Formats: sequence, C-alpha cells, structure tokens
Amino acid sequence: MRTDPLPIVGVELGARMESTALAVTERAYVPTGERFNKATYDGHRSRAKLVASEKDSVEYRVRHLERRSPPVRYKGIASRVAELVRAVGECIVIMDLTRTGRPVHALIMNAVLEVMKDTRSARVSQCPITVTGEYGAVGRSPDVGWLVPRRDLVSAALLLFESEQLKIAQGLGLAEVLTREFTDFKPKAPKEELEGWRLAKNDDLVLTVAMSV
Repeated sequence: MRTDPLPIVGVELGARMESTALAVTERAYVPTGERFNKATYDGHRSRAKLVASEKDSVEYRVRHLERRSPPVRYKGIASRVAELVRAVGECIVIMDLTRTGRPVHALIMNAVLEVMKDTRSARVSQCPITVTGEYGAVGRSPDVGWLVPRRDLVSAALLLFESEQLKIAQGLGLAEVLTREFTDFKPKAPKEELEGWRLAKNDDLVLTVAMSV
C-alpha cells in the first residue's frame, strides 16, 4: 500500500459559457490506533502466521481549488492543468467529459504529457468520467470513460465530508464556497440525464472534488 499521500487533480469541465473548476486533493491513509491480527503465509509453508497490525482509515485533503469563469478557453485550461500536474508530480488526473467530450480531454492530456515528458519517474494516470442522471449503475464506455450517476458520485463525497474524512484546507480562497456547496447540494438531476448534471451555480466545485474521492 502507498504510504505517502497521492495527489488527485480533478477537472470539472463546463461548456464554453459555463465555469470550469480545478482541484487538487490528496488521498492519504491514516493510522486509527486500532490493532488486529493479520494472517500472513510463507510461500514454502502451508501454515499461517499471525502478525499484529494497525488499521488505517482513508482521508482526503483538498489542497487547491480554483474556478475559471466563462468564456472558458480550453487551451488555457490545458496549460493550467499541466502546471498543476507538474507541481504535484506523480498523480491521477480525473476529468469530467460530460459537456466537452473526448477532444478537450485529449487536448488537456497532451499538454500534461508534454510537460511531464522529461520526468520519467513521475507517473501520471488518467480517469475520464461522464456524469449521468440520478439512476443507473456505474459502467464504462470506450468513448466517454466511466459512466457515473450524479447521485452516487456526490453521495460518496458527502458521506466522507460528514464523517470528517474529507478535509478542506481553510486557507483556500474558495473553502467557504465549497463547504456551503456541499451543504446545499441537490443530488436529484432533471429528467434529461446528461444536460442536467449541474443544477446550482456552484456545482462545479463540489463535482470536481467529488470526482476525486
């Protein structure tokens, strides 16, 4: 298991006349102090050996938030995402393609790969997603990435937020906005599934963080 925090760069893309939000969230495993016996096996023996271990709890820490106001220029977004990735190093880039599709995703990832081409030791993984309506199971499409229901996407983040496993750095300029957005978020989407994935003015912030957890 990875012991140091893993940065996750969330990119919530809006249409040209909608805002776009970016976030950097760290995923870390924190010792709980609770002990348990873990069975380990020697490859040359059939008997298990009990080893005292400590349980870990996952924790997500929002380290960076920003919003780009419309009109959005996707080349500018690509450059900014590349800057963030270069700053954090090895990470996962999670991007919402609901409004923009594959071309913008390709533009951004090409910019990321370009700035990271000389950093061979830092691996950058990508996870494109498309937010669907309220109902339906999580699936995967070769064209639009992971298909994730809006309700499930945000409910998981809300549970972490309520249990204080999702922490927002108070020094962030948009920390209060994000906290209020989580409090006011409406999980129900309108009847038209893909077009209603944003309901409120500030849904972009909560969605970009929700994708990262």
